[in-house]
Amino acid sequence: MEKDGEGAERPQDPFAEPSQLLRAREAYEIAETAGVPLEGNQLRLSFLRWEIRISHPDLKMEVPDFLDNFVIKLLALLYLANARAVPLANQWVPYRELKDGLFYVKSFSDTVEDRLRRRFGDDLEAMRSACLALGGREVEQGDLGMVLNTFPRLPLLFIAWRGDEEFPPSARILFDASATSYFNAFELRMLCGELVGRLIGLADGRLQAPPLP
Repeated sequence: MEKDGEGAERPQDPFAEPSQLLRAREAYEIAETAGVPLEGNQLRLSFLRWEIRISHPDLKMEVPDFLDNFVIKLLALLYLANARAVPLANQWVPYRELKDGLFYVKSFSDTVEDRLRRRFGDDLEAMRSACLALGGREVEQGDLGMVLNTFPRLPLLFIAWRGDEEFPPSARILFDASATSYFNAFELRMLCGELVGRLIGLADGRLQAPPLP
């Protein structure tokens, strides 16, 4: 916590630290470690099927309207600031196996995976359609498996199983084993919560993704 002029504590700006880290580095170095193209002084950061442009060193953002919210803009800066140029491990792991994942696993299960299950456990076609609208691709996992390419080098695998007479519906989100080279466990929970909220919003008709070009 920081203190204001009267000594009262105020929350620290979550953008401050990643912004400071990014301004202290060269744009080409950020581009290399994050796996993003650099066009002049602009970092072209892909997210799902869109692109966020961030100029360096002033960090001004050009964000598509569909993505323009606090969480995504913060995650975009954190991704660029944290990236370590680690290649994909090509090994899917559950949240609890990530570094520090056990600390947040109950919250992740209750507020992210269970929310996904409650909405889509009996409506896999709606989940498929919502994932496709975000640029996802279908894979052979569970009764429905969809891979969403979020930021570069950070794919997520969403899996859902229908219920039957013995087992209720279930849903999981798996991560490449390299994921914590880009986000910590708390930030990955933020990312997944944002995506699940958007999938549900699309399925319920409260959100509408722009059409593909």
